[in-house]
Amino acid sequence: MTQTTKPKSTSTPKRSASAPKQGKVTAQSAPERGVWRTLLRNAVLAVSLLVIILIVAHLLLGVITRHGRNKDVPNFIGATVEEAESMARKGRLEIIVNDSLYVPLYAGGVILEQRPSAGKDKVKSGRKIYVTINASRQRTVEVPYVAGYSLRQAKSNLLVAGLEIARLEYVDDIANNYVIAQRLYGKEIKADSVVMAPVGSKITLVVGGNSSHTEVVPDLTGMTLREVKSTLWDLGLNVGAVEYSGTLDIAEQNAARVYIQSPVAESVVEQGRDVSVRLRLPDEEDK
Repeated sequence: MTQTTKPKSTSTPKRSASAPKQGKVTAQSAPERGVWRTLLRNAVLAVSLLVIILIVAHLLLGVITRHGRNKDVPNFIGATVEEAESMARKGRLEIIVNDSLYVPLYAGGVILEQRPSAGKDKVKSGRKIYVTINASRQRTVEVPYVAGYSLRQAKSNLLVAGLEIARLEYVDDIANNYVIAQRLYGKEIKADSVVMAPVGSKITLVVGGNSSHTEVVPDLTGMTLREVKSTLWDLGLNVGAVEYSGTLDIAEQNAARVYIQSPVAESVVEQGRDVSVRLRLPDEEDK
């Protein structure tokens, strides 16, 4: 009797479900590491780029603003415009003539004032320096006829023309603080007169007033002389003696401010009364 034998199974034994799948884990971890390396590289590049941008911006800001390159302003007063421009070029500054005056004591064409001031202000290269020069000859203007106007309007018309008030002379009249007549060099100006006068000439105004009318003296402390004149004239008061503390040039006189006045503020005085002032530069207040 023939005996049959069972063929041996050639199937591959099944792996346990719990066995780790080593090949698949390795295949997934490589891309993950690549992603992290890419993110890290991009972050480093971004930070480096930001640092470079900040450095470049700082350098450009220093160039544009000329940070730390402030310099003293040269003294151009007394120099001609040509001399001032030559001096200004060395400091890379620009001279701008913005006004002219006529002062007989100085030669024509020389600089009388400058802003910013010399030795007190510091500027950067490229800054404009505004100067006032002395005219070669005095410019003349037509004197406006202001009789019949209020004192304030008459003052305004004279100032616009480049003139000033010499004195206010009050006479009894019902038209209080209205101009009755005007004089130049002692000669009365008529309504139909055409009178030419140098810029800065001073006109005497005859003003109507009342002997019983008084004014309160304002506090002039801290005002420039120009402000003092305008304030006093508006109130029907005259500018008395004007004194300066120390020797000041024209530019310094224009910048000087009142620190003493007589009569003192709040005094009650009659119309046309003189008010005297003493001025000094603001820098001297703390000395």
